[in-house]
Order: sequence, then structure tokens, then C-alpha cells
Amino acid sequence: MQNLVQELAPLMQEYGYTVLALAIAIEGLGIPAPGQSLLIVASYLSVNGTFSLPAVLAVAGAASWLGNTAGYLVGSRFSHVVEQRGWLKPASVEKVHGFIDKYGVMGLVLSRFLEGLKQLMCLGCGMAQMPRHHFLMGNTLAVGIWLTVFGLGPAFFHEEIGQIGLFYHHHQHAFWAAAVIAGLALLIWLFRKRSPAN
Repeated sequence: MQNLVQELAPLMQEYGYTVLALAIAIEGLGIPAPGQSLLIVASYLSVNGTFSLPAVLAVAGAASWLGNTAGYLVGSRFSHVVEQRGWLKPASVEKVHGFIDKYGVMGLVLSRFLEGLKQLMCLGCGMAQMPRHHFLMGNTLAVGIWLTVFGLGPAFFHEEIGQIGLFYHHHQHAFWAAAVIAGLALLIWLFRKRSPAN
């Protein structure tokens, strides 16, 4: 964590919320950028008052939601251009489509935490013609969970973040298995609640 702060803190301190918003937004378009890393650093620096945590969360949340939505619209309307120009490798497109077909909206949520997929998922959702209301629901849920983990987490657990990172590194498969089970349970509960009584 200290290495990450040392590397990116000067960038955040010089360009502030602007670089945070830009880096996060362009990730939604399928372009690799250090958006998540900058969010972690900005949250961490908010502890000593360098940044305002509510402002960090607002900027990051808006940039992520809008960037992801822009990526979805580009994929939906210009998928033929993306494929013809070779901007995405066929293997990457196939991998994203397979992930979407298998996990649907929950896949969009999970992709926020999987390097390699998170940058391509919104573009892929558009190219796979995921229904717009499904995408918007998944995008909103994904951004909310992502902000909680990487926006609030570093600020509230700044003293324990090293130990947390080490624990996550050694148990990440179990962590995500539990997250998937919890997410599916939540979705089932929500659908049952919305279903009309027999």
C-alpha cells in the first residue's frame, strides 16, 4: 500500500479530482488506466485531510457510472466497427461474451473486481446486446459495491490495510466464492420480494 501511495500520491496532489475522474471514466470505455489505484490512494489520503472523502466518492462514483455507460453505448452501437478495426482481440470478445452469458448481471458486478475483465466488460455488454435495463441495474450495483470496497475501505481501514491486502492475496478465491453466494442470495431474495403473491 505504501508503494502505491508513494507512486500515485504526487499525481493526485498535482491534478486532484480531475485525474481521478478521467482515469476512472476511460476505464469504462475499455482503455486501461489506473482509476482504481487512484481511488484507493485518494481515499487513503482523505484520512489526513488532503482530500474530502465525500468528494472522492462522488467524483469516482459519477465517473465510473458515466464511463461504464458510455462504454456500453459504444459497444452496443458500434460493435461492428470495434470488431472490424480489431480494437479487441476475438479471443477477448469471446471471453467477455462467455462471462456475460454465464453470469448475466451478476457478472457485471463481479467484473469490477477482476483485472482484464473490468476494463472490457461494459463494452462487451453493449456488444452482446445486454438489455439496457439489465445493464443499468448491474452497473449501478457494481459501482456501489466497488465504491464501498475501494473508496470507503482504504479510509476506514487505513491502519489495517496492509494485513487486509495480505489476507486477500492468500484467500481471494474463497473471498469471491463467498461474495458470489451472497450476491446470488440477495438477488433471489429481491426477485421473490418483487414477485406477486400466489
